[in-house]
Amino acid sequence: MDHSIGAVARLAGVSVKTVRYYSDQGLLASRRTAAGHRRYDADAVARLELIRTLRALGIELATVRAVLERERTLADVLTAHAEAVALRIRTLRLQQAVLSVAAHRHSTPEELELMHDLTAQSESERSALIADFLSSTIGDDPAFAAVRQNLTPVLPEDASPVQLEAWLELAALAQDEDFRAALRRLAVGYQALAGDAPLRQDPEYRARMLKLRRTEADPRWPRYLDLLADINGWSRQAG
Repeated sequence: MDHSIGAVARLAGVSVKTVRYYSDQGLLASRRTAAGHRRYDADAVARLELIRTLRALGIELATVRAVLERERTLADVLTAHAEAVALRIRTLRLQQAVLSVAAHRHSTPEELELMHDLTAQSESERSALIADFLSSTIGDDPAFAAVRQNLTPVLPEDASPVQLEAWLELAALAQDEDFRAALRRLAVGYQALAGDAPLRQDPEYRARMLKLRRTEADPRWPRYLDLLADINGWSRQAG
């Protein structure tokens, strides 16, 4: 059975103009009647539906042609396109986070530029930023390796908008020189109290640590801990 161009368009749910375009591009085979009218075989409808679906999913015409001509498998094309879409979604999430945070803070152009730069960082660049922050504040003493680990944010690849916004704020905070200086003072006092057992839990030690935090910690330190919890998917500490 063959179909007229109008019948094919109706069966595939597209316009006659669309059928004509794909025919002219060589994606849809047809034959001409003696009167010069296009006629399509039964496979044309299925082929047109596949073209329509792939194009609706954002797959470029050259790739559609490769699938139709069996130069690439449908599975390979869909896998590659899914990965590209995932990357685009992540990029859009980052952009949304920058816009939301900047709007909420009424950021200056300079702050907006900084946030944009932070979202463009690779995983290794983010790790280097935090490593520099922790090394310059609490140092590299192996005895405090567990403390460093507990203070390290790890932004997941599939970060939520909340995690992205938290990362932007925390990364900016980690680069603030006043915050770094205050944390260095806190770290010096912390190390003096902690000795070789920074994670011990006895009541007297905890009380002295709390007093140290009240007297030496930057007011933004609790905010850093909240942001850290948000990024790492931890529960925020009470109080």
